[in-house]
Amino acid sequence: MEISFTIQGDSEGYVTFECPFCGSEFKLQAGEYQNDDEPFEDLFCPYCGLTKEKNAFLSSDVIEKAQALAYNYAMEELNKAFGKMAKSVNKNKGLIKMTYKPLKKVETKDLKDKDTTETEFKCSCCNRQMKVLYCAGASKIFCSYCGVDL
Repeated sequence: MEISFTIQGDSEGYVTFECPFCGSEFKLQAGEYQNDDEPFEDLFCPYCGLTKEKNAFLSSDVIEKAQALAYNYAMEELNKAFGKMAKSVNKNKGLIKMTYKPLKKVETKDLKDKDTTETEFKCSCCNRQMKVLYCAGASKIFCSYCGVDL
């Protein structure tokens, strides 16, 4: 069983990610993130520089949507199973009758990244791009793909 969905990036094709360590948000090009020709396993936080498997950087909105879709799938399967069971039990003219109230699904929202004021960086080592909030006084920015200090 596989559930998939799309996230519409901002006007430049960037999608928001979130560091599991420091909680900071940053954006990556959707095309580079999903490029099967140049696969990668881990990401680096551009702010704190710590690394973890790439799925750990999914934003809370993405995780929330995935959980809602999984919940809705489970409710649909349970409704089908109990519907078939009710028909089977009620088909016989016996003493036992079965009724069930279908379980309700949760509402899901479309994910769309908005244009924000991050600064775009391109790594001179791996040539991949990212957007981060870079303000005066920030000392280092790390490449999210290879960890190099930009």
